[in-house]
Amino acid sequence: MDTLNQKTKICYINKSANKDLPEVFIFAKNSIPNFDLFKDGIAWKVLKNIGRGSRSTFYYDTSQYAVQASWENTVNSTAQVPAKLGCNYQVALDTTGIVLKSNGEASDTNTIEITNNIEVTNGISAQFCNNGKVLLQKDEIGYDQVAIFKPSQTIYFGLASEIIEGNGLDSGIINSTNFFELNLTGLTNVVISLNGKPKTGYYFQLEQGY
Repeated sequence: MDTLNQKTKICYINKSANKDLPEVFIFAKNSIPNFDLFKDGIAWKVLKNIGRGSRSTFYYDTSQYAVQASWENTVNSTAQVPAKLGCNYQVALDTTGIVLKSNGEASDTNTIEITNNIEVTNGISAQFCNNGKVLLQKDEIGYDQVAIFKPSQTIYFGLASEIIEGNGLDSGIINSTNFFELNLTGLTNVVISLNGKPKTGYYFQLEQGY
């Protein structure tokens, strides 16, 4: 299988005895040295009100990578632009206004870069998306600076309270920093469950993967 063009169907099932309606959040890590999970991490998916025995299905699709940029505290944003590994994209001012457009090759074939070529207060926020949802983000990218995204096939599951999809992990109360790691490489179908109860704690488990 070509892992550079892989679509994985992910089915989450709540098998836990938690009566507090746990909010499950899914996130990814930017595989660069200075990535700070709680500063830069984004809640890509938040699964709410999935009762015991109920399920939620979503997709991770490497053919649906996209980038966008926002400015003025995310009040304004560019359109999402389809993105490929090894490419650079530039936030620029053209005859129509501020846009995001292709800008040649990245410095590394395993990364996606966004260069800021506009002068705005507090710089821009650069966002890397999967299936239309923000997966990774880097804030305060100043003029002529570059945001670097190095995505992987690994996603993580956790439990939180009042966490907001598309916002930083600090937007909610993280119940535990012991996250469940799921490598999707080579997998097209995955079933993952939440198990446990208040007395013994909760845990995620891979039920099926092929």
